[in-house]
Amino acid sequence: MTRVAAAILVAVLGAFPLSVLFAPPITWLAVAALVVGGTGVVLLSIPLVTAGASVALIEYSVALVMAEAAVDLVAALTIAATLVVLLALVHLASHLQDAAVAGSIIVAQLGQWLVIAAIGVAAAVVLSAGAGTVGGALRGAAAPIVVLAAALGALLTVAGVIALLTNRESN
Repeated sequence: MTRVAAAILVAVLGAFPLSVLFAPPITWLAVAALVVGGTGVVLLSIPLVTAGASVALIEYSVALVMAEAAVDLVAALTIAATLVVLLALVHLASHLQDAAVAGSIIVAQLGQWLVIAAIGVAAAVVLSAGAGTVGGALRGAAAPIVVLAAALGALLTVAGVIALLTNRESN
């Protein structure tokens, strides 16, 4: 059951950018994301699922650039929450190895994942609001400085999520 749920999430991540722009480069990336992510789901391999999800993110970014579309905060947050739940689901499935698990345990685990995703969404909303405020001050700044600051923020966010998940796992 967990593999089916993970496969559905991989399909959603791979297909969503096609709704932004249906073009050959996006389709090629979608196929790559689905093949790599799907293989990761079948093998319960977190690195392969992560690689497939990364290709899906690249696919979404390329679709936005090619379509010259504005970034949709709700869509971006939905994708991010889907990524968190997908990786946690594959991690859990790799530990379960198709063992029978009570429905209440799965519901409790899903609740924990959704809390983590909600915290991430709330943080992203707050950071986006702050970015809008600070954005006016950075209009004259050199692009590399802005890119470096954004990359540092993304790195710290990912490190925080990994630390939170690792801490929960060790308890």
